[in-house]
Amino acid sequence: MRFLTNLELMGNLNSTDEEFKNILKKRKMLSYEMGKEISDSWSRCISGGLDPFENPQHSLISSTELNEIKEKNEALRKIILPEIELLYSQIAGTNFMVAYSDENGLVLDTMYDKTCLQTDVGKTVIPGSIWAEKICGTNGLGLSVELKKPTIVSGKEHFFLAHENISCFASPIINYDGKTIGIIDASTDSMSREHHTLALVKLATRSIETKLFIKKFQSELILSFHPRQEYLSTTSVGLLAINGDGLIVGANSNAKIMLNGLVDLKNENFNKIFTNSFSSIASDLLNNKVLKITDHLGSSVFVVKSQNFKENKIIETNKNKKKYVCTKCEDTKIKREKCTLIRSTFLETNNISAASRKLGVSRTTIYKHLKNLI
Repeated sequence: MRFLTNLELMGNLNSTDEEFKNILKKRKMLSYEMGKEISDSWSRCISGGLDPFENPQHSLISSTELNEIKEKNEALRKIILPEIELLYSQIAGTNFMVAYSDENGLVLDTMYDKTCLQTDVGKTVIPGSIWAEKICGTNGLGLSVELKKPTIVSGKEHFFLAHENISCFASPIINYDGKTIGIIDASTDSMSREHHTLALVKLATRSIETKLFIKKFQSELILSFHPRQEYLSTTSVGLLAINGDGLIVGANSNAKIMLNGLVDLKNENFNKIFTNSFSSIASDLLNNKVLKITDHLGSSVFVVKSQNFKENKIIETNKNKKKYVCTKCEDTKIKREKCTLIRSTFLETNNISAASRKLGVSRTTIYKHLKNLI
């Protein structure tokens, strides 16, 4: 990405942006290399009537309101707070603080060391404070809210002069349905370790997203996939939640990026995404084998089981009747998984012979597992 100097940016400004030009002159930033995302944010701040030379009007909700919102988000916070603690331990002692905000930039939780308490960061980034761009100007947390992507806002890139000694590194938490549900931010009065810090913040948000995904689809088979096999145990994997009928009922953000250009993933049959049919590889996946499969655009990925079907997985019949695994398969986990696979393949094909051919087992075996299903 090429950064433009502010002299170049000024050449593209229209007459209504004279104020932008004047601010750059007053802050001696005419030759500063400012990215487009930052300059666009400054323009929004100016259009919103903010004055960078005044003290920002920090908005702070009452402790009662804060406690109510925390209580409402308690289940989510139980997943997020351990990741915040881990992130803090990775950057502790470097005058950093870590914050978690909701999707609107309202700070709910913070962690920081004693030295940070005495800095501008420690005094302003506190639980109950709102760091939305329209209130606090250009800042990392607020910019992530606006752009729904990881951001760095360093020193003078902050719109308010009062914030120019702060550096912010923020990343949004994207839920399984693609919605931003929070922001993780690390802030400091130091200018060092910028990209290293953002990498740690992004790692924390990805870990949170993975845990939320697994919790949401805890009853389904979850598959991890990546073009490189050595990445299958990292947070960069794509995740797909597959139900007993071989339908994709959930996909994380990594999966959507890696499979971009294919059909909409939600409620789509696995076989329409990959050339390998679900029934042909399910048995190997349930036995924890790492497989190499190909999508319909010709790209290959490695895939492995991340989570089994929940015990006593319910299968929906075509008549919407709920059935469990057959009686003979209830005693062990592997039997339950195989029974679920056989039943789901039959429901997919609606034909014993077709299911037999797909799974490579006898029709008698198929029939044994369907006695209380058909």
